[in-house]
Amino acid sequence: MAWAIYRKQWAGASRPANEAARRKSFGQCLKSAWMTVKYRAAQALKTVQQRAADRIQELTTELMRVDARPWRVGIGTDRAEILTQIASMERSA
Repeated sequence: MAWAIYRKQWAGASRPANEAARRKSFGQCLKSAWMTVKYRAAQALKTVQQRAADRIQELTTELMRVDARPWRVGIGTDRAEILTQIASMERSA
């Protein structure tokens, strides 16, 4: 995965000029790949209830963003849609 990230990062661009820069760049790609794998493993271990709770938290944050819009911007439909999603997630959890 680190090699894929490295190749994607430098596709169409000149690679780092010296060996130290290449190692640093690949090291960052390796760190990114490792963090991604750990995150995916943690997500795989979560239960359905934990995933639902996480999604409810995300929707609540989005609801706060919608409520913070300027007063001239209509929020009715967005707010109703988010509240519907939250209600359905709470029922399934």
